[in-house]
Amino acid sequence: MKFKLTFFLSFFAFYFTSGQISINRNLNLELADRDSVTSKKLEKSLGVFLLEAQNNTYSHEYVDSTHRKEYDFFFRKLSGIGKKNPSIFNDPIILKSYTPDHETYFITVAFSGVKEDKPFIYQVTEFKLVPYKNHYRFYCPFEERTANFHTKKVKNVTYYYSGIINNTKAKKFASFKDKLSKLTNTPKSTLDYYCFESLDELLKSYGFLYSARQCNFLCYDLGFTDNEGKIYLTGTNNENYSFGYIGDYLYYNLPNPEDIYWPFVQGLSTYYGGYALSYDSMEELKEQFKEELNQNPTIDFLEEFKKGRKASIKRHFSYYVMSAFLCEEIMKKKNFDDVLKLVYSGSKGAHFFELLKEVLNVDESNFHETIVRLINTK
Repeated sequence: MKFKLTFFLSFFAFYFTSGQISINRNLNLELADRDSVTSKKLEKSLGVFLLEAQNNTYSHEYVDSTHRKEYDFFFRKLSGIGKKNPSIFNDPIILKSYTPDHETYFITVAFSGVKEDKPFIYQVTEFKLVPYKNHYRFYCPFEERTANFHTKKVKNVTYYYSGIINNTKAKKFASFKDKLSKLTNTPKSTLDYYCFESLDELLKSYGFLYSARQCNFLCYDLGFTDNEGKIYLTGTNNENYSFGYIGDYLYYNLPNPEDIYWPFVQGLSTYYGGYALSYDSMEELKEQFKEELNQNPTIDFLEEFKKGRKASIKRHFSYYVMSAFLCEEIMKKKNFDDVLKLVYSGSKGAHFFELLKEVLNVDESNFHETIVRLINTK
């Protein structure tokens, strides 16, 4: 006999008892045509998975290791919620659940809290649960949420999109991807490019129905790779958003990624793809820096460079843009191999000025004058 079981489950309290999260039943979770055995398996699986997520210690029992690698972004952005500051977080609340086939379940969980007497919503996430042994495994719902996307292959790039695609931009990116392979002396490889029409569409495809951490910027300004560089995703509605692709390409295709100096990589990305979401060209950026110099003639570009993310011009991080100017100068006078020397100047740029001296004969003593010269050079 079939029946509908309403099973009250929530308040996944972040209290640690013998290394487990205690689970109290309260809010509705409907399990159609199932018995109490299924309820207990779901309850146990949810408790174990949430504990693993909080500690970022996903096991193969509850998260297939291959799937986790393919959708690393999903599991990273789910990890650690409430770990460092559990006092401000409420117990996670189940908002919704359903099963399309009485075996697989989709469950939506809200993470919220109270800070300084003010309530906040941190994240609302949808999970896919699939039976495994005597419990359930957890999956990102990406495949289901993008199943009806259109596809189009351009050279070695396969585009996935829900609306329409700009063929000119798609061809331009595919050509740039081949050029990057040539510049780095790496084999040409295939790439899946998910061109989302908005950040909201991108996040929902991953199961993030809401995320306070990803409301404005996402990784490299809405462009990033997943599955170890085999998938590229953008929330920019742009088939040629190369700014977020370059750094990840270097990370996954060249050795010693731990030595990459990311500010200079962002400059390299600006040189080839324009500055982030504004798409400002090198010419436009030079004009903005000249305007800043005119308005503030005592500015010291070396000091601004060393301030890192604390300094910006026209809302552009100054040291990213100055790195772009230096990239352009290197490409005019040297070659891409010399650019890579500065890319690999240490995770914190420990060898940056030493290598800059070697490549362009520029060090701290003439850095400011060099930037002034470069912004006045076409």
